[in-house]
Amino acid sequence: MVRERSGVRFPFLAPEKALDIRTNFGFTKISMLIPKIELVQHYINEQKSMADIAKILNCSIHKVEYWLIKHQIARRNRSDANYAKYNPNGDPFSIKPNLSREEQNLYFLAVGLYWGEGGKTNLQSARLTNSDPSVIRIFYTFLTDICQIKPLKIHFHLQTFKDNDIMLAKNYWAERLKISPDSVNTSKPISSQGRGSYIKINPYGVMTIGVYNTHFRAWMIQQLQKLGYIETTHSSTS
Repeated sequence: MVRERSGVRFPFLAPEKALDIRTNFGFTKISMLIPKIELVQHYINEQKSMADIAKILNCSIHKVEYWLIKHQIARRNRSDANYAKYNPNGDPFSIKPNLSREEQNLYFLAVGLYWGEGGKTNLQSARLTNSDPSVIRIFYTFLTDICQIKPLKIHFHLQTFKDNDIMLAKNYWAERLKISPDSVNTSKPISSQGRGSYIKINPYGVMTIGVYNTHFRAWMIQQLQKLGYIETTHSSTS
C-alpha cells in the first residue's frame, strides 16, 4: 500500500512510525515519531531542555519542538527553562511543615529581619546584610532548619574596610557562624567611612548572607506580603 502527498509516492508507514512527512529541496523527509510519554518524561518530569532531549534522542531541536507542539505539551518560557537547567533537581529549598512554637518564633524573627535588613530589589536572590553575627546566625538557622536549604547553597560575602585585617575578620565570622573560613568570600576592602578609623566602630566588616534562587526570593517576598509588605517597582540588576 502506498500513500501520496504533493505528487510524491512512498511506501506506507504506520502512524506510530511516521506522522510528519515534508518535502524539502525535492527530497522527501520522514520525521519519525517521538512518543508523547517519552517527551513528558524528559521535558516535564526530568525538566530537561529541548537541546538536552535532542542529544538524548539524536535528533534536531526543531524536531523536539515540533513534537512538543504536536502532543500539545506546553513549552516553558526562557526564564523557566534556565531555572530548570540550573536546578535539575527542582527547588533547592523545602519549607518545613508543622513548625513547633520555637520554630514559629524563628520563622517570624527571620522574616522580620529580612523585611528590615534584607536586600529585596534583586530578583535573583534573597540576601540579608548586617555587622552583627547574631543576626546573620539567626537568618542562617532559618535557612537551614525552616527552609531546609543545604549549606552549600547558602553564600557568605564579607565586606571589609581598609583598616580591617581580612583574615582576622574571616576567622571571626567563621567561628561565630560555625562555618569554614573558606566559605566566606571577600572583595577588595573599601575606604573607611566618616572621620577617623572605622576599625574603632566595625573591626570585622559587614557580612551578607544570601541564597541565589529566583523561586526562593519570590517565596520570601510572599512571606513579607502576608505581613503587609507592598513590593515597589525596582530594577532586577541592583
